[in-house]
Amino acid sequence: MGAKKGKLVMVASRGTADGLYPALILATTAAAQGMEVHVYFTFGGMKLLNRKTVDKISPSVDLGLSERELGALLSRGGMPSLKDLLRQAKEGGVKIHACSPTMNLFGTTQDELLEVVDDVIGASGFLDLASDPDAVTLFI
Repeated sequence: MGAKKGKLVMVASRGTADGLYPALILATTAAAQGMEVHVYFTFGGMKLLNRKTVDKISPSVDLGLSERELGALLSRGGMPSLKDLLRQAKEGGVKIHACSPTMNLFGTTQDELLEVVDDVIGASGFLDLASDPDAVTLFI
């Protein structure tokens, strides 16, 4: 009898490179290990899903690196861009959910979302995913 892989449900709410990389790394790793993976992007995290802001994501002040320094560090480490990592996550089976309240709050339309977005859900949709007893839920 094989071990049950379970489900990973994450909230990605930070709109900085150092907030989004960990969420995508965990998502792609969990998917590669056979887990069902859902990432719910809300507030700042929605920057990654929006065509207008996806290329304007910078590191947080807490990281202590400029955009150029972070780019050099990621390049030396062989890390793909956030956009490429998001695409890899999608190709690996990760389900990408955009937050409808955040979209309403900031006036974001569905046409502005990248094609990797599976759906637009609200808090109740997220809670349905996270309430699965086999789910590990993380807030990043």
